[in-house]
Amino acid sequence: MKKTNTLVSIFLITNMLMLTKAQNPGGITGNQLWYRGDAGITTAGSNVIAWNNSSYNLYHLVQQSTAATLPTPSYINFNPAVRFDGIDDRLATSSGIPQNVTTTSAAPYATSQYVVYRKLGPAMNPLYSHSDGAGGTWNVGGNSDGGVLITNRSIITSAPVINETRLQSLDGSSNSAVAYLNGTASANGFNNGTATAGTKNFWIGGEGTSTNKFANADIAEIIVYNTTQTVGRPQIESYLSLKYGITKSGNYIASNGTTNYWNTSANAGYLSNITGIGRDDNSALYQKQSMSTNSGQQILIGLTGMANTNASNSGTLANLQFLVVGDNGATKSPSVAISGIAGVNYRFASVWKAQNTGSVGTVRMMWPQGLKNLKLVQNTSDPTFTTGNTVTDMSANTQTINGVVYNYADVTLANVQYFTLAAFVQAPGGVVSNLQVWNKADSGTNTTTEGSTVTSWNSSAVAGGQLQALSGFINHPGAPTFMNLGSNFNPAVRMVAGAGLGMLNAFSTTATISGTGGSFYTVSKAGAGSSPTLGYNVQMNVSGAPLNLSLISAYNFAEMGPFITTATTSGVFTWDTSIDRAAVNLFNPANTNILGWAYTTGVAGAYPYRINGKSDVPISFMPRLFTGRNFHLNTDTDGGLERGGFDYQETIAYERQITSTEQNRIESYLALKYGVTLGTFASPVNYTSTNGTTVWSAAASSYHTNVIGIARDDMEGLHQRISKSQDGTADIITISTNNNFTATNTSANHTDITNDQFYFVTGNNGALTTYNAQNLMNRRWKVQSTGNAQNLFIRTSDIQATFLVYADDAAMTTNVVNVQLTGSATPGIQIPNGKFFTFAKFSHCTKDPNTSPSDVITKIGITIQTKQSGWPENIPNGAVALESKTKGFVITRTTSASIANPVEGMLIYDTTDRCIKLYNGTVWHCVVRSCNETFN
Repeated sequence: MKKTNTLVSIFLITNMLMLTKAQNPGGITGNQLWYRGDAGITTAGSNVIAWNNSSYNLYHLVQQSTAATLPTPSYINFNPAVRFDGIDDRLATSSGIPQNVTTTSAAPYATSQYVVYRKLGPAMNPLYSHSDGAGGTWNVGGNSDGGVLITNRSIITSAPVINETRLQSLDGSSNSAVAYLNGTASANGFNNGTATAGTKNFWIGGEGTSTNKFANADIAEIIVYNTTQTVGRPQIESYLSLKYGITKSGNYIASNGTTNYWNTSANAGYLSNITGIGRDDNSALYQKQSMSTNSGQQILIGLTGMANTNASNSGTLANLQFLVVGDNGATKSPSVAISGIAGVNYRFASVWKAQNTGSVGTVRMMWPQGLKNLKLVQNTSDPTFTTGNTVTDMSANTQTINGVVYNYADVTLANVQYFTLAAFVQAPGGVVSNLQVWNKADSGTNTTTEGSTVTSWNSSAVAGGQLQALSGFINHPGAPTFMNLGSNFNPAVRMVAGAGLGMLNAFSTTATISGTGGSFYTVSKAGAGSSPTLGYNVQMNVSGAPLNLSLISAYNFAEMGPFITTATTSGVFTWDTSIDRAAVNLFNPANTNILGWAYTTGVAGAYPYRINGKSDVPISFMPRLFTGRNFHLNTDTDGGLERGGFDYQETIAYERQITSTEQNRIESYLALKYGVTLGTFASPVNYTSTNGTTVWSAAASSYHTNVIGIARDDMEGLHQRISKSQDGTADIITISTNNNFTATNTSANHTDITNDQFYFVTGNNGALTTYNAQNLMNRRWKVQSTGNAQNLFIRTSDIQATFLVYADDAAMTTNVVNVQLTGSATPGIQIPNGKFFTFAKFSHCTKDPNTSPSDVITKIGITIQTKQSGWPENIPNGAVALESKTKGFVITRTTSASIANPVEGMLIYDTTDRCIKLYNGTVWHCVVRSCNETFN
């Protein structure tokens, strides 16, 4: 906190009422003390030195001479509050005030008192008190442990959590009183006996003269009556709740006692996260923008003059106009599939309902930027949003409020109208539900400079989150670095042994409960540029471990990773040593591998490990419970040395056990992106797109080696423009969207794939790359192409190849097309679905033409040149001679399939395969620049 400045500037709130007031909290008169954060504050620099009573021109609060520091201004729901630091901040009346200001004069002593505050620190100390100042006797008071007092008798509601904003109140007498939390009666049992303090100071921020009992809180408003307010209490709490974004129970009632601007019966099912705007002159209420102060992201609603503070909003309302919304309590993220709205695929599970009182017009609806194609969806009668929707785009509009960038839409919310938000959501395999962690090296790192230190790595999951650098973490002094060229032309984050990152609160508060499901994947390569580390190599960890673990602690109950026995053999382990698969050679750790696991904590079962699309099933076991919500990557969180070095391409975590169908879609996405073949030649695996289409069929089992693909699937963010197998036994082809076979996948040097849901997938038969007697390579590839085709380029590393040859059959006998290579690469070509291809080392024909006998002359000639003497007779062995320097010769343009009765020697130009074809009496072949002897 800052010391009091010598130069004092006073923030004067005009129209402060003196002895007779037209304004009262909720319109309820008789309040004796009313300290409002938006009125009566005097500041000196950044410090608050005085806080006037808005009830009367009496009992003002001033700085205490013994305080070394002073409270500072703060905000709750865009309205001013006063921040007390919990060290020595406090304000008090300059002299004692009579007891009958805060209670009735005689027993049973009556009062009605209210406080709105946000708890900032762990200490449970007094927020305010009318007391002797030494902690002995209180007339009234409130405590940050949830307690409220009358004549030294306390009633405890419940202890608030840090950063919780609440309305805490008490109404009744020293004989019988009820404490309320956000309008709900929560306790009525007294602690202690009755005692009064008499005329004493009123203190805020600390327990009077005590040296160690200071509140660490933002206090926005305190109201005290010296009588009970059984009837008036709902109106007072309505005023405070709407003003500070607090969800209270019961109806919201205006100062006139009749206007019900949030009816709990009519809005049943939508009573969570209530917030709104409104004007009530008798209450001094003029809320122009509002957001629920409940935890988590919340909708921001306001008049179109949105600003950093409520007072700065330039919009206007008429008296007794209110617009209040509440939601159904469901998840505020796109998790429910929706159709019929262009550009979006999921809507929020959360649905809001509006109550519009007094015909509030255009308002601004705001949500933090970050969702793609964000839209506001309104419906007058259907909360499932099946039909009858009104859709307004939000993604094109942005406004920054207090440093947060929001998308927004300006709309009118009709009375009893429903609304929600919708967006285009991406997730691995299109599996959206309960995705908590999705860190991919091609997005979200703080740097993309080769070799630079990665200090943060944003998750691409809708849930958000960020992997952050470790600090002082025992046995983890290393730092991750960025690699532009990891597996299959995609980047990676390199973590040598001792490097790591952590994400706090990656999982929900229920993650530690028995029965919580989880599913994890990593795509990684062991060694981090050197030989793999032998032994246990922790990759992923869910625990309570912080980012700065300086001492060895028991945080190792949720580890997973490979157990490496040699540089080329590895098994898998998890946190329970009884299910280690360490002795089994399951994969080569030095290759790029897709490792996964799905389970349910506290429930026994045989939960298989997933290794490049294959299942390895250990004995049945019971996964232990998580010890916390934090997620660590490449970190041994018990401070041990079970730490390896890996290049990480992608890390995925769900807070549920995903299904086998979902596993296949996620693994298909990862496999095509990183050039890893799922399954084996003997046990092939289908590859599936996000919409459930099989884009590579296991029926092609004879061609399930080195499976790769060029693909675009927007729902999972897949846009693989270049691909080469990363399997241990390398293939000889690279496929690209243009004639560039070295640039990274995201490079501007590559042509984008035009259409969503395009897949070009191929695998080979595992044969050698030698050539047969017809100069065709023995290795053959099969193509499965899905979606709207586009030109692709294929390059081979075999320098002998001069042609790529594709046909209807693997033997290369039907509808053969020969594509000449330049620089070992094809031009842009489209190989149709179901075709087979290979390479050929055809040479140009060097045989002399047959000119014997030369006495056979050409008798027919067609020319557009000046006829020369002796022409065409001087051309030997011809049937017809054609001559032109400016005209072309066009033969029949059709398709070979259209020729019902082909004749040996027939020539056509095939408009489908785009080549001149010769019929050899059995099949059609494209004529190529060679001797064409293989066609005979």
